Amino acid sequence: MLDAGQSVNKLKILIVDDSELNRELLASMLEDEYEIYQVENGKKAIGILEKSREEFKLVLLDMNMPVMDGYEALSIMKRRKWLDRLPVIVISAEIGGESVRKAYELGASDYFVRPFNESIVSRRVRNTITLYDNISSNFNDAVMMLSTIFFRILKIDLKADTYEIIEHGDNDPLRECFQKESISECLMGLAEEGHIHEEDYKEYVEFCSIEHLKRIFSDGSQYASLQYRRVIDGEYRWISMEIVRSTEYREDNQQVVMYVRDINDDYIKLLQMAMSHTLDSVGIVSANVSQGICLSFAGKKEELEGREGQSIDSYIEMISKMIPVDELRKNFCQKFSQKNMLKTFHEGKTDISMDTAFACSKEAQVSVLRVNVDMARNSFSKEIGAVLHFTDITAGYLVENVPQKIYQKNYENIIIIDANRKKMIKTDILSSVLSEYLKREELYEGWTSYDSQKDVVDSECEKFKKCVELSAIEEGLCKDKQFSFTVHEIDETGEVRLKRYSYIYVDKRLNIIVGAREDITEFSEKDVLVGGYNRRGFIRNTERFLNAASDRTQYAVLFFNIKNFKAVNELFGVENGDVVLRNIYKTLKYSRLAPVIVARVESDHFVCLIDKKNLDFAELTKVCENKFCKDGKRMNLIIRCGIFYVEDEPMKISGMIDRAKLAKKYITDEYVQPYMIYDDSMQAAYVDKAKLTGELQEGIAQEQFKVYYQPVIDAKTGKIASAEALIRWIHPEKGFISPGLFIPAIEEDGHISELDFYVLKKVWQFINERYEKNKFVVPVSVNLSWMDFYDEVMMETIIKEIDQFKEVGREYMTRFEITETSYAAIRENRSDILESFRIRNTKILLDDFGSGFSSFGMLQDYDFDILKIDMSFIRKMEENPKTKSIVRNIIGMAHEMDIETVAEGVETEEQVRFLKQSGCDYIQGYYYSRPLPEDEFIEFLEKESLKN
Repeated sequence: MLDAGQSVNKLKILIVDDSELNRELLASMLEDEYEIYQVENGKKAIGILEKSREEFKLVLLDMNMPVMDGYEALSIMKRRKWLDRLPVIVISAEIGGESVRKAYELGASDYFVRPFNESIVSRRVRNTITLYDNISSNFNDAVMMLSTIFFRILKIDLKADTYEIIEHGDNDPLRECFQKESISECLMGLAEEGHIHEEDYKEYVEFCSIEHLKRIFSDGSQYASLQYRRVIDGEYRWISMEIVRSTEYREDNQQVVMYVRDINDDYIKLLQMAMSHTLDSVGIVSANVSQGICLSFAGKKEELEGREGQSIDSYIEMISKMIPVDELRKNFCQKFSQKNMLKTFHEGKTDISMDTAFACSKEAQVSVLRVNVDMARNSFSKEIGAVLHFTDITAGYLVENVPQKIYQKNYENIIIIDANRKKMIKTDILSSVLSEYLKREELYEGWTSYDSQKDVVDSECEKFKKCVELSAIEEGLCKDKQFSFTVHEIDETGEVRLKRYSYIYVDKRLNIIVGAREDITEFSEKDVLVGGYNRRGFIRNTERFLNAASDRTQYAVLFFNIKNFKAVNELFGVENGDVVLRNIYKTLKYSRLAPVIVARVESDHFVCLIDKKNLDFAELTKVCENKFCKDGKRMNLIIRCGIFYVEDEPMKISGMIDRAKLAKKYITDEYVQPYMIYDDSMQAAYVDKAKLTGELQEGIAQEQFKVYYQPVIDAKTGKIASAEALIRWIHPEKGFISPGLFIPAIEEDGHISELDFYVLKKVWQFINERYEKNKFVVPVSVNLSWMDFYDEVMMETIIKEIDQFKEVGREYMTRFEITETSYAAIRENRSDILESFRIRNTKILLDDFGSGFSSFGMLQDYDFDILKIDMSFIRKMEENPKTKSIVRNIIGMAHEMDIETVAEGVETEEQVRFLKQSGCDYIQGYYYSRPLPEDEFIEFLEKESLKN
């Protein structure tokens, strides 16, 4: 813990976490800017805060600790009313979920997720402290103003019979009476000690009864008051006790605020004097509500001034013309009419408030003003007086109304667009300091308005220009709650990074839009199962590392493959199979090979970049000899490794991975030597996949890619029910290129969406042509990569096409298949697109079910229409009886969830017979038909139409 004398000018933060490592990590991120104190449990934290909580600006609180956990500590802080002035950010291991929800209910301001991201930690700490400082400042200003009117202000919890003193006038001779534990003791003590006039004693005691006050506010009342006489300086003076229902009022937290004031003097004059000193008001109007006239005007906005003696209704009508929305204008005039003010006052309420937008002219910036009316009866004239004050809350309004997801991301830039006026404000932070940015309004001119436009890669400039047109943004927001698109940009180091631009309405009525730019490169490079890099992440980070290395030949790329990994899933189950994959990743990462970068590139395949000096073959052999034990079962895991020594000549990282993978295939006996080093003799068997990606555009343009259709047969009728669209590349020089070669190459190069879109358009064309010729056709499913879901233009086009299909009753003709890997990558951020497909009657198929990932968890997360059982199960049914049990149970489980099943890779009559007996709905495989080129598929359909 830092010594308090080390940094007298720094703000203090208390870190509460039982993990010394976590405390030190957070301290290292924050100690340059703040003075850090550390304790290891909630009990010690409460002890420190009990004595000196006013000294701290923020508490970072872990929720799971010994002695006293974060929940109990937070409960104590809430119960003692500390959270009104002291913000708490909780530390959690999970994103969202029950623990975070519970923390918010207990009063937490925000939360971090481990592992910590330094930029997010710094930004949220700074924003939270800034926000609370401004709230505290505004609160103190308000209390100072009110203290000229009320000599006592108390915040009371009726249910707990507790109170907090907000203001206690120095000149109040009875302040010592408010030293007792409960509010009921304090209030009754005044009566019992003879401070209340005998004629008012009974009414005072009845009114101040806690049970009486509970009944008043539990019935829905917002306000209660009592006038009584009290001894002050030896004489009785009339006192008004006014109790207002707090905005924090809940059934389990009955918060009210009590104001006590002397009404022997002219209250209206005091109120008007106090309000005239309100620094944050842009306009103040004094009025006589009983007579319905305005008395005086003051403030910074001339547009809010009227004339002395002007009627209240005329004044309200005049300024309402600056409200740009008809509905808001009408509501404003009704709410602040003389009639409604009188009605409100006679109902026992003394204030009216409304937040609304004002624009002095069509060209002027829209401001959001909070309009308040405070009313009171003059104790002498008995007339009702009021003060209207206008406060500019534009910055706060924007911050509060921006959807919460904006705060949960580490956005690089934020833009606020007034679409009606085609004006914008650029900012990099959403907090109360936004008011400074509001002064820097400029014209919105599409792509030229973005500083980042110069960084967009050349091939995506046109897409960027189209997507940031205001008309495109508004059109996108009309269709969905959020409009977003992705582009690749080159950063200052020359590295290409993936950026997502997202737009959301702040206020649709005013056509105010907030846009944000986010770097999602890291997200697209993460493997959700093991928590490390995926193939894309390995390629980018390895390339960056080797480019910076003084001698790249000192490094090697290692490719690992678990032999017969499917057996792990069959023996131990898929969830335990996932545990094995995570264990292998950790084994590699923390081995003596000391890898610089580790990644899971697919399924059970891992790659590492290591320094050759750490390439100890004895250690490598040890790493390759792994085992897994569970419930008394034990399985030896054989891991094979291919090695490629990085050469001095430039080469794509994907080429290095492929060469290491190729070397692995030359292992003759993994029990003797589980590794093999790549050499030039293997070159003849290697096809450089990187060259294929460079020929993609030409291949699409020349239609070298052909769509094949594999029929899917109804198991009960034996007739065709649907088909799956598969892509084949017939290269003019290389001939037939295996999809297993070119699809991974195109996917890792980031161009898989172009190929998927090509297939989709060909399928749509085929279906439409069959319909137009009045020919028999069946639904066709198309495979989508996870990257497709981040291509906004592609998704928008798909939805448009489905809508057009729906107009002619064909929406069910297109289906989409996604693999377990793809769903895992999109379920956090893009599952809403799947839902957009579903509401348009488009079926979603989960492909390759049981292929080694968290299949069963995914069935809990999303209601898939059809489940496609991975062909690896089908092929092993005849050799392994257990596999039949697995398949039969998958079918039964799916049916219980109203999900239909398709068995892939069916080749024998015995397999067909078993699947029919097990209740499988559909069968796909060579037993019925191989994938057919379009002309042969048409012949197949013609024959099927005769059957039908």
